[in-house]
Amino acid sequence: MNNTDSASQSVQTMYAERFATDLTDNRAEQKELTAQIERLRARLEQLRVDETWLTGMQAALPGETAPPRPRRAPRTGVEPAEGDAPAGTPVPGPRPAGRAKARPSRARASGKKAAPTAGAPLHQLIRALMPLGEPRLVREVHADLTKAHPERGTSVQVVRNTLEILVKRGVVGKGIQKGTAMYTATAPAAPEGGEAPVAG
Repeated sequence: MNNTDSASQSVQTMYAERFATDLTDNRAEQKELTAQIERLRARLEQLRVDETWLTGMQAALPGETAPPRPRRAPRTGVEPAEGDAPAGTPVPGPRPAGRAKARPSRARASGKKAAPTAGAPLHQLIRALMPLGEPRLVREVHADLTKAHPERGTSVQVVRNTLEILVKRGVVGKGIQKGTAMYTATAPAAPEGGEAPVAG
């Protein structure tokens, strides 16, 4: 009887250890798959953002009379930050009372001195950040754009594509230094609201 009980306990112990090992492996795999799913979701979201900007850049290619306006969230009565609307653009809807009433007039009075807004075409923002005649790396241009316009959320690849379009327009020159592409502004930045000049 003792031998039988001992053998039974040994079998139970063996299965208990196996089940514990299998359960640990199962939970580890679940954790790994969950992390992969989160990374894929983040990548998908970035691709969607890139698609939006690429679509806008495609529409801004030569031949377009004006760049498409980016979609804006519907107004909820919250006062926009100063500089959100391009200079000279009337604000639709009733104007809020008080100090906010004077803000659009100041933006209109500033004219060309106003900084490019978040609604400006991406190529215009990038060109405005590039000093004339100074070679820049794509990542440097992307870093400057992210710092100046964090709300744009543009990827390095979108910035590279935009620079290539500016190269084709003759506004930006491209050279290779030590195997790395360098982009240099060769024409003055266009005034706010205007298109960059096309070479030729």
